[in-house]
Amino acid sequence: MTDMLIETNTRVVVRDRPWIVREVKKIANGHHLLTLEALDGEEPTRLPVSVPPDEKPQPLPTEDLCFELRQLDSLISWSSSHRILAATLVRETGLLSGARFGRVALEAYQLAPTLRLLAKPRPSLLVADDVGLGKTIEAGLAMLELMARGRVRRVLVVAPPGLMEQWRAELLEKFGLVFQIVGNASDLAAAQETLPAGVSPWDALPYVITSIDYLKKETVQNRALRKRWDLIIVDEAHALAESGTPQNPYRTQRTRLGGALRNASRSLLLLTATPHNGYAHAFRSLVELVEPTLATFSGSPEDLRRRVETAMIRRMKRQIRRRVDGGEVPVFPQRKVEGLPVPLSGPEKELLEKVSSYCSRTARQAEGTDEAELVGFAMQIVKKRALSSRRALLTTIENRLEALAKAEAREEAPSHAELRDYQADLPLTESQSERTARRILRSAIPKDEKRRRSELQSLKSIWARLKKLPDRDAKIEALLAELKCVFADDPAEKVIVFTEYRDTLEAIRARIDADPDLADHYVILHGGLTRGQRLRRQELFERPEIRVLLATDAASEGLNLQHHCRRVIHVELPWNPNRLEQRNGRVDRYGQSREPIIRFLYYPDSPEDDVLRRLVEKIEQMAADRVSTPDILGLIQGQQDLWQELVRLDAEAGDAESGKQGLVRTFEDRTEQFVRDLQPLLLASGGSEDELRRILDALDTPEPLLPDDESFERLVLGMLGAKAATPVPSTEGIYRIEVPWSYRGEGVEAVYPAATFRRSVAARTRPEEVEYITPLHPLVRALAADARRRLLLVYPNVRGLPPRRLAARIVPASEVPSALFTWLGRIEGGGGLLEEHLLTIRVGLDGGILGAPEENLRWLEPDEAGEVPREALCSLFEGRFEALREAARAEAERWLARRAEALRAHRRRQADILRQDLERDVRDRLRELDEEERHARGMIDSTGQQSLFAELEDHGFAARREVVREYRDQRSAEIAEFEQVSDPPPPRPLGALFLVPEGHAR
Repeated sequence: MTDMLIETNTRVVVRDRPWIVREVKKIANGHHLLTLEALDGEEPTRLPVSVPPDEKPQPLPTEDLCFELRQLDSLISWSSSHRILAATLVRETGLLSGARFGRVALEAYQLAPTLRLLAKPRPSLLVADDVGLGKTIEAGLAMLELMARGRVRRVLVVAPPGLMEQWRAELLEKFGLVFQIVGNASDLAAAQETLPAGVSPWDALPYVITSIDYLKKETVQNRALRKRWDLIIVDEAHALAESGTPQNPYRTQRTRLGGALRNASRSLLLLTATPHNGYAHAFRSLVELVEPTLATFSGSPEDLRRRVETAMIRRMKRQIRRRVDGGEVPVFPQRKVEGLPVPLSGPEKELLEKVSSYCSRTARQAEGTDEAELVGFAMQIVKKRALSSRRALLTTIENRLEALAKAEAREEAPSHAELRDYQADLPLTESQSERTARRILRSAIPKDEKRRRSELQSLKSIWARLKKLPDRDAKIEALLAELKCVFADDPAEKVIVFTEYRDTLEAIRARIDADPDLADHYVILHGGLTRGQRLRRQELFERPEIRVLLATDAASEGLNLQHHCRRVIHVELPWNPNRLEQRNGRVDRYGQSREPIIRFLYYPDSPEDDVLRRLVEKIEQMAADRVSTPDILGLIQGQQDLWQELVRLDAEAGDAESGKQGLVRTFEDRTEQFVRDLQPLLLASGGSEDELRRILDALDTPEPLLPDDESFERLVLGMLGAKAATPVPSTEGIYRIEVPWSYRGEGVEAVYPAATFRRSVAARTRPEEVEYITPLHPLVRALAADARRRLLLVYPNVRGLPPRRLAARIVPASEVPSALFTWLGRIEGGGGLLEEHLLTIRVGLDGGILGAPEENLRWLEPDEAGEVPREALCSLFEGRFEALREAARAEAERWLARRAEALRAHRRRQADILRQDLERDVRDRLRELDEEERHARGMIDSTGQQSLFAELEDHGFAARREVVREYRDQRSAEIAEFEQVSDPPPPRPLGALFLVPEGHAR
């Protein structure tokens, strides 16, 4: 290769593009492998080239600066090029590079996940904040920050089907990022039509949103995860956790998907308000997705807290405060939750008692049979629908009667996996949930004919009682009375009415249509609507004349109405209280300025409803006592035996009251155990109130958090020119921009009718109304790319003119004559670019270094600098230029070397701590497995199992130990890569600014 005079750090032309040679390797037989880095700022930034067969690189002229006054530029143009370039450089350190450019009114707590991620070798985290804190915003801020630092280019968002459109809209509205939904085969086909044949959308699209249910299919998963993603975000991530009890844990399709997502991502962000269900194995499985070696729950209390805090961040609404006038105030108003008892007539009360007794008796009679579990599920469905509305109960009974009458042609039961998902109450679409419930009702048929006849007789009696009741449903009448009471107090109030069932929704709709005060003043949301229909109906609810939103649980996903509504009424109490919290979160969330008012309807005469009412009251009381609501909800959701006992509760039995008391006591006992054993760990996961103060102190900025960057606004407007950017009348901070031809490229529009550079304006306007231009915007990237070309591509342009890399300014007489040399410095390590720096080295005429690079940035700010005569420049600098340049180069190299060494030392210290923690984590996990194995063997010995079972157990534990060691090796490799900081390559010269004091410029 020496015959071509190509060495490292030389500049060449290959494939009609300029590159710098970063590495030269001799292969064999005169072949060489060159690693090239693009000089023009366009993708790809790195290119491997084999010579031959590739073309022979053509050397470019030196990029060194020379004293050639034809290269003089105006001070404004010269400084603008430097400043726009500096605005887009990659930074490894510094508090925020990209998160501050979200289209949101930032709160300090929203930045904590981003700061946690930046401190990790592999940026992965479980964000388990309370419902309504804005986990989507937190994830978007983290994504912007990683993008700004050059660590993320491809992003995959995995969400429940009903949340995909919400994610797409929020990422566009809040962060200006256009994601494409690929949630089913039709979406995939539509995306494929926009790409060349043979190119997979999963490989080509940079930003994709998909659904958990679609991605869990093996064929889809194999294609979607074939090419590694830089960042994967999973919403409702508790769906990925192991299910079952500690005695019978099992991995679902979603659990296996979780492992595949971890392996297919460079960074993983898991979002859930309920990270556990009270079972350590389920919580462990989520921690393993973040960092497997942290999933150890034995060892010292300090180690346990460190592991959880490293893997997870978790804050409750009550902890979130903002600084105002030197003090702190809560960000979230305290809500009020109250029950509304629904009185029943004698016949109505008897009906509910008959349903309760029928369900209890049928479930008990099925115990010990093959269909026990299925029948138990069916009776749970009947009870729940009876407590919702008469129409829901009637539909359910008629379905069950039809199935019992045709027992010989019973419907096929749901698969074991479907039943597990239904039991775990995992995120299912409304149609999936209703279909599964109907199949359970029509397939859970007793094989014993006597039991079938008995059940038919009971159901016919209930059906007859139901038909004899008056037309109007007591619960729906109570709902209308409450609505009229609310609107009488304040006609401007809006109310969201939630129900679990479409049957109940239709019954409420029919009753409201018959009421002249409410008809035509409501809108409906349910799972059968398209994405567009949901959005249109949500927009209708914002209109003053629409007072009521009737919604099923499908609308509780991704519906943010805190700016328009503060009231929620639950028609029935869900048996999974987490659904109640998800519904409440539609109004009790970030941005709510008024007290949320939550009401729920219940039957005080129903033992089942009375138990649920007591649980809700206990949850609210515990939340006031500083116990996390989502924690308790997760605990309840995981205790399936509680719901089995609720099914067995018999309203007609003499011990119904004692049965109710027993269920409430069981809940209280398990909650107390949870608070004692696991809650302290979860509170240690970044939930301290001091953390928010530390973030605010680190930012050291008054409210509003991170004010508008007006200097950036002036810079871009100045570069575009007065003719290109004109203020929009009567709207401060908004401009009409006609982009000059030279900056129109990929992602850059020709005209922006309304654009702003101010986050305060962007946060209160929509993307379709006002474009938000930040250093991450394509237009700014185009300006920076042009600046790179002007300063770094040093050969003449197409008109034969030399690059304009020199400028001059007059400085106060108190200053000494000097030259300010600018350099682009890079520091690499950990497999990529860590930092880029615009270095400003000022050199006096005697070759002495003046000031630090940080101080010298002030000379880049243009002002009325005055004209410097060329004769003065020649007199002062012509004979000294090369010596001054080399002195500046040496200082720039020393600065980069010091900076690299500081980074190296910092990472070395971090790596040492990480290795020590890793050894403790692995040691404790292996001890934990030893204890689990001893316990398992003891159980086998006590039951007299055959040795075969012991061998199987031994094989299982041996495999688990091997997995721990594999994780240790992977983690060790990550730490080793993280620790690496390379010696920086020579800084690249950008330009020189001659600083001429007054008096010398004559």
